[in-house]
Amino acid sequence: MGQFFEELGEFIGRAHPLLVHLPIGMLVVAFFMAVLAKREKYKEIHVAIPVVLFFGSMAAILASIAGYLLSLRGGYEQQTLDFHQWLGIAVAVISVSVYWMYRKKWSYRFLVFSLLFLLIGATGHFGGTLTHGEGYFKEAIPTVIKDMLGLKSEEFQMAKIENVQEAALYQEIIAPILMQRCASCHGERKKEGGLAIHSQEFLLKGGDGGVVLKPGKMPESELYARLVLPVGHEKRMPPKGRTPITAEQIKLIGWWITEGASFTKKVNQTNQSPEIKTLLAQLEEGGNEAEQLEYADLPEGNDLPEEFVRNLQAKGIKVLPVAVNSPYVAINAINYPEFSDKDLEDLLQIKDNIVQLKLARTAVSDAAMASVVKMPYLRKLHLEHTKLSDEGLHVLKGSKSLRYINLFGTAISDQGLTHLGQLQGLKQIYAYQTKVTAKGVEGLKALDVELYVDSGKYQLPFLNSDTVKY
Repeated sequence: MGQFFEELGEFIGRAHPLLVHLPIGMLVVAFFMAVLAKREKYKEIHVAIPVVLFFGSMAAILASIAGYLLSLRGGYEQQTLDFHQWLGIAVAVISVSVYWMYRKKWSYRFLVFSLLFLLIGATGHFGGTLTHGEGYFKEAIPTVIKDMLGLKSEEFQMAKIENVQEAALYQEIIAPILMQRCASCHGERKKEGGLAIHSQEFLLKGGDGGVVLKPGKMPESELYARLVLPVGHEKRMPPKGRTPITAEQIKLIGWWITEGASFTKKVNQTNQSPEIKTLLAQLEEGGNEAEQLEYADLPEGNDLPEEFVRNLQAKGIKVLPVAVNSPYVAINAINYPEFSDKDLEDLLQIKDNIVQLKLARTAVSDAAMASVVKMPYLRKLHLEHTKLSDEGLHVLKGSKSLRYINLFGTAISDQGLTHLGQLQGLKQIYAYQTKVTAKGVEGLKALDVELYVDSGKYQLPFLNSDTVKY
C-alpha cells in the first residue's frame, strides 16, 4: 500500500507542469479584468472577478501541492527550489486572500492583487530556471537589447591554451566543453535526470539511468551517444532551444572517451589522429574565430608538405593551422631556442603558407629579415628578446603584408621605428624595453599613418598642482 501512495505522489508531482499553467492563466486574466473594471465602460465585469479568482486560487493550491510532490524526487538546485516553492505557496495564499477581498469589496484589494501579479512573474522565473537551467531566458535576449541594457553573457568561457600538447586533457580541454554546453542543466545548481557533470565525482556517478561514461567505449557511453543522435530526436543533447555543441567538440569528447577518459593525462600522453591534432591546434593561439576571419581574404593556398612539417615538429617547432583544413599556419619556435637564421631560410619552402611567425627568444638576427620579407602572406611577427636591431628593420620595410610586430626587449631605437613607419599595412607595434623614446613615437604619429605604437614610455600631462609643496 505504501508503494501505491509513493507512486501516486510521483504521478501527481509530474502533473505540476500541466497544473501550474491553470492558476497563471486564470489569475492573470482576473488581474486584467480588475484593471478594466476601473474604467466606466467596463465596470460591469467586476462581478465576474471573484469567480475567476476562486478557480484561480484553487488551481494555485493544487499546483503548489503537485510542485511539492515533484520536488521530493530531487535533482534540483536547493536554493532556487526554495525560492520557487515558497513563492508558489505565497501565490496560493495571497490568491485566496485576494478572492476574499474582492468578495468583501475591501478598499486595498487592487493593491494586494498587483502584488500577487508580480509574485506570479517571480515564481515563474524561478520555475523556468529549475526546468531549463540558469540563464535560459537571458541568453535568448537579442544582442542589441543586451548591449542597450548592459547585460553580459554568463556563458562559461573557455580559456586560451598556450601549449595544447602540454595541457591537462580533461581539465583544460574536455571539462570546459562540458561546462560550456551541458552544465546549465547538469551542473551544481541543477541535476536534470540526476546527472551532474561539474566534477569528476559526479560525472563518474552518472544519473538516474545509470553511468553515462564508459572509459574506452565511446559508442556505449551515454555521454557521447546523446550528442550524436539525429537533430530533432527527443533525447539528443543539448536539447532544442539550448546552444548546440559543435561537431568539433563532439569529436574531442569521443576521442577522450576512446583514449580511456583519463582525468589525469596530458594531451601529449595520448594517441592523436591527424584530424584530432588539427582540432587541438585550434584551441591554441592562432586558432580562434577572430583570427580565422582575419585570414579569410587570403587566396586558396596549397597544402603543406607533411614530411617537412613532421621535421619541424621533431625539433619542437609548432605548426598550427589557423582554421580547420586551412593551409595557412602559425609557426612557433618557443620550444626551440636554437632556431637560427638558417632555420628561417629553410622555412621559405612553405613561405606561401605562413601567416604568423613567433620567434621570441630564438637565435635569429638582422640577417633573418631577408627571409621574412619573402613571405607574401605574413601578418604577425614576434621577435621578442632577439638580437634584432634597426638594421634588420631597414630590411623589413620591404614587407607588404605585415600588420603586427612585437619587438619587446630588442635593441631597436627611434630610427628603426621610422623604417616601420614606411610599412603601409602595419597596424600595431609593441616596443616595450627598447631604445624607442616617447619623442620617437610622436614623430611616427606625425607621419599621419594609421598605426598603434606601444613603447611603455608613457608621459603624464604636467599640471599646475605638480609644483605645489605640501
